[in-house]
Amino acid sequence: MRVTTIHGTRDIWLEERPVPSIEAPTDAIIKVTAGCICGSDLWPYRGENDITPGDTIGHEMIGLVEEVGSEVDAFRPGDFVIAPFCHSDNSCPNCRAGMTSACVNVGFTTGGQGEYARVTQADGSLVLGAGDDGPEHPEPTSRRPRSPTPSGVRTTKVSFCSATGSTAIR
Repeated sequence: MRVTTIHGTRDIWLEERPVPSIEAPTDAIIKVTAGCICGSDLWPYRGENDITPGDTIGHEMIGLVEEVGSEVDAFRPGDFVIAPFCHSDNSCPNCRAGMTSACVNVGFTTGGQGEYARVTQADGSLVLGAGDDGPEHPEPTSRRPRSPTPSGVRTTKVSFCSATGSTAIR
């Protein structure tokens, strides 16, 4: 697969790498439909953070779940998902208090600016988007309930149309 890698200040390459695989039971593999550039990607790009040459870059994206680890309950292959900045288990004391950026079991996405990415702590990290993929992707009947949204947090509905490849944010 093709993925972006960083090799030095302002030195981004597009390389061929193996498709990532499940490494932990809480991982998910995502087929990336749109990679994003986060402000935190710019720190190493500008040389303001340490760089390990050859590391993949990018951790925010949208896409379709390809595979999930054995402990992932909230997602299944075919789900349209968003991988935001925060990666968390959604169950530690900090997450339960609504401070997911301080998760004691924080994880990270690798390859978010590539064709496939591995998302750690998938149940707490990914956000399910509303798709209109038709009857071949019916809404699951059993999913682990999500923690309630902390008060004061605004939620957004994201829809994806597989026929046109378009995304709508409401």
